[in-house]
Amino acid sequence: MIPRLRFTSRLTRARNAVLGVVLRPLRWFSPTTQLVFGFTFMVVVTTLLLSKWPLTLNSLGLLVLVLASYFVVWRFIESREAAVDLSISKRRAFALIGSAIVVETAVMRLGFMVAAGLAGQSTQAPLNDPSVWTFTIPFAAASLLVTMLLDRQLGLITGVIACVFAGLLAPNGAQATLYAFISCSAAVYGIKRYRERQSVTLAGLVVAGVNCVTALALIAFAQQPLTLTGALVAASCATGGGLLTIIFAAGGVPINESLFGILTDIRLLELSHADLPVLSQLALRAPGTNQHSHAVGQLAEEASRAIGANALLTRVGSLYHDIGKVAAPDHFVENQIGGNPHDRLRPVQSAKIITSHVTYGLKLAKEIGLPKRVADFIPQHHGTRTLHFFLQKAEAQAGSGEKVNEAEFRYPGPKPQFKEAAILMLADSAEAAARSLAHPDPESIRAIVVRIFDAIVSDGQLDESTLSLRELTQIRETLIASLNALYHARIDYPGFNVAPLAPTAQSQADHEGRAVVYEKASDVPINPSGEVEHEAMSHKANKTPHSN
Repeated sequence: MIPRLRFTSRLTRARNAVLGVVLRPLRWFSPTTQLVFGFTFMVVVTTLLLSKWPLTLNSLGLLVLVLASYFVVWRFIESREAAVDLSISKRRAFALIGSAIVVETAVMRLGFMVAAGLAGQSTQAPLNDPSVWTFTIPFAAASLLVTMLLDRQLGLITGVIACVFAGLLAPNGAQATLYAFISCSAAVYGIKRYRERQSVTLAGLVVAGVNCVTALALIAFAQQPLTLTGALVAASCATGGGLLTIIFAAGGVPINESLFGILTDIRLLELSHADLPVLSQLALRAPGTNQHSHAVGQLAEEASRAIGANALLTRVGSLYHDIGKVAAPDHFVENQIGGNPHDRLRPVQSAKIITSHVTYGLKLAKEIGLPKRVADFIPQHHGTRTLHFFLQKAEAQAGSGEKVNEAEFRYPGPKPQFKEAAILMLADSAEAAARSLAHPDPESIRAIVVRIFDAIVSDGQLDESTLSLRELTQIRETLIASLNALYHARIDYPGFNVAPLAPTAQSQADHEGRAVVYEKASDVPINPSGEVEHEAMSHKANKTPHSN
């Protein structure tokens, strides 16, 4: 066994230790209690920000209105969670939206105070009009942030609540509410999928343009004289509001990504960089596993795209699903050269080493701060499947009256909880089986893929993944097509291809970097759970392995 590796710096470990101490009191309370505390805190803080000082009995009515507003947000999140996958829990989503509204309210209150102060310092129109200066307030920052991180509909409800609070703060409430609502709508519908950092800049520029038109329309609607100077000042302030929206939203994205464990496409692309310590060590210490992970990622990505799942999440999850193998790479067939170390171990020891790559992978994921959604691929891509061949060996070696504990040969699970994890389970087994074929022709590939799908479905591993039968068929056909493309027949070039002397399946495997191969699809060791157990098969160097 290779000694446990470290993939984080001392500074990072120290920071994690400090955060652990600071956040430890929160773990003393149940999630429901934490939600109540957070809800109460946001209601009280928002009420104080909206209230006029000194506080009066009217503040109680305001407290009820704020309480109702946050309750509407909570119910909307519950409804939205049932319709779409938010990638985080509804409690975290509420914490994100609530904190965004609180910060937005604070920014708006400060903005109205500054606008009143600047207007009071000037005696020349239109600079002496506070409503002109309020066009600079970034009303759309919170809604744009939530849209990028969570969902467009949640971003819109965030904007609606912010607009209501803007109306309560502004001297001219109706005008401020209308201006803020149009600005928030432009932010929500002005951005497409957040896959590039410049997306927030483009959305902010859209907000700036819409703000300019809205500001001029409101001035004309208020029957104020619209001079060239007034139009330029209003347009400049409105443009400033769009630019401030960019600044606040762009600054809030990385903070909230790490604070709430949200996976944006940008974050996923960052996690796919091959120079990250854990991925570079995987490539160095377990090159076969690394190659397998990339191949599975390519297959799973195409399958996810075929059914409309998150293809990028699936590919990144594939890169990390076997990181636990860096602890004992030579005990996994894709990294073996020559003999099989499991031939010298008892079956229960082999099973423990193989299944431990899941538990060690989870510990490693926690150490490097891997987002939960990506870390979930590590245990779920094996589900609760059993290593049947090792179990059979243990039962055969057991003495009379000796019982073999099946739990020692079973992966800890859970079963795949979302579509992308289920796709990875299917692609992982299909790629491992297809790679071991001596002659991966279309008929053999289809035979093993169908066999794997039937076994996994019969074992109930996909019962919690929400995959439909139609989607399973699409995934199966996509994987078959992708594997055929990956292992297509090579073209012979006369005069350049020299036939090897006495070719064997094993020599072909050695040449192609595969540890073991099987002549027929029926020989591939696919157990009743759909797990490919190459490690359970005895094989020697320069000998073709066989099923037993």
